[in-house]
Amino acid sequence: MHRERIILSLMVCLVVSLVGCGQDSGPALGKVSGTVTLGGQPLPDAMVSFYPTSGERSAHGMTDAAGHYTLMFTGLKEGAIVGPHSVKVETGVQVGEEEVTPAAKVVQLPAKYNRNTELTAEVEGGSNTFDFGLQ
Repeated sequence: MHRERIILSLMVCLVVSLVGCGQDSGPALGKVSGTVTLGGQPLPDAMVSFYPTSGERSAHGMTDAAGHYTLMFTGLKEGAIVGPHSVKVETGVQVGEEEVTPAAKVVQLPAKYNRNTELTAEVEGGSNTFDFGLQ
């Protein structure tokens, strides 16, 4: 009888700990992806950043050769905080620590897309698609 109680207690502890592991902590996030074009053409190698107007943690993603991006909240979590954001698109941003060889001329974007951005987005729970057609 004593052995059964110990086994039952251990099983209860295991179930309780597993339930706790399944819960996702942190702010509510919405998955965010989209495409960035410049003059109707895909804009590769651009950093897309979503800054919550609440001042919380930002999310970032790099565009691929087709101009497509997916935001990452952390190194392992996709998405951005739910709510209104100021959006910046920047080119010539070095990612990581590896040395970069001098590349072809980097496209310089107007300040209205980065330093003095006019771009905004409202992230909702679930999946969000935000395409940005820059001129």
